[in-house]
Amino acid sequence: MKVVKWLLLSAAAFSLSGCFFAPQMRMSTPSDSADYNGITVFLHSIDEGDFGTDIKSAAETGGDPSTVAGDLSELLVDSLPKLEYRIGPLDMIQVVVWEHPELTSPMGQYQPAGQQVTTDGKLFYPYAGELQVAGLTAQELRVEITKRLSDKILNDPQVDVRVSEYRSLKAFVTGEVKQPGYAFFSEAPMTIPMAIAEVGGFNQFADPRSMQLRRGNKVYNINFLDSFNSDFPLDRILLKPDDQLFVPSLSTMQKRNRAYVMGEVQRVGLVDLTSGTVNLVEALSTAGGLQALNASSRAIYVIRNTSDKRIDVFQLNAKNAMALAMAERFDLNAHDIVYVDASGLATWNRFISLILPSVQTVYYGVLTARNAQLISNGHWGE
Repeated sequence: MKVVKWLLLSAAAFSLSGCFFAPQMRMSTPSDSADYNGITVFLHSIDEGDFGTDIKSAAETGGDPSTVAGDLSELLVDSLPKLEYRIGPLDMIQVVVWEHPELTSPMGQYQPAGQQVTTDGKLFYPYAGELQVAGLTAQELRVEITKRLSDKILNDPQVDVRVSEYRSLKAFVTGEVKQPGYAFFSEAPMTIPMAIAEVGGFNQFADPRSMQLRRGNKVYNINFLDSFNSDFPLDRILLKPDDQLFVPSLSTMQKRNRAYVMGEVQRVGLVDLTSGTVNLVEALSTAGGLQALNASSRAIYVIRNTSDKRIDVFQLNAKNAMALAMAERFDLNAHDIVYVDASGLATWNRFISLILPSVQTVYYGVLTARNAQLISNGHWGE
């Protein structure tokens, strides 16, 4: 019996020291500005309204350190200008000389509708010779051709000049549109909706909420659908030549625009951010809420990989119910990790559940050995 008591007392002592040997399921919160694998970690308190709104993440600039995130509102104009198109290389120019079809179509039915401006901006026209047309308006070119024809073969020629195809100035539209390619500039101002229309509109795979406009080293994020709901005037943003407009696919953005909910929640999983902003309260609700018996309401974290050299950790102490009001104002970013830590009691209970089978095995093993000894000594049942 002394052996049994000693073993049981040892098991009890071992279990009482369980806090030391227990599985470390609780998150170790770093200190502010701590270093982790060469990355600086910054702490924020959601309860106190520190949302890190002044921090620009790599996702906002497409992950390219040489790219700057632009504010779309800086591109707005008060009104659309009246543009005077200037001819450029590769444009198609049609010249009509009234009552002189031999000049209008010197090649007859085999001549296409117009002549193409060369890459160095020149155009040859019968009896007018070689003309430097790049940079001229159609009206200025008409005056020049009229003058040259008058000097050589015609009296008071009636000349009309127009651009039959615009090819010199263009923006590039790619991604999930029906006809990816160039949107060519003409006399009409080129706006974002017009550029989308030029390439046939969105296809069935498009995600218009996550468009991007790249101009130089700046990238502007465009939520095409929400702009209409919020009356943001996309039709007052003028595109410039060589702008790039990208329309991503919905499936790609669903993979990129998601956050993760882990820890002591009812359902660990993903939160889709494609349809719009999701705040911390909504994310926890999507996961079924906290586990009442295991979760520590004081230790709810949002871990954000802000850049290659920075991690931001946002902590919520929901023990105060008013803190949930602040959590509703905290919007998640793509790839955020929401982690709900375990309480101290949950850690202890799990440790007990791990060692209890071992304690029972020891107890029944010792008891079996004792009974076997009693039987061998003839004292069984006494």
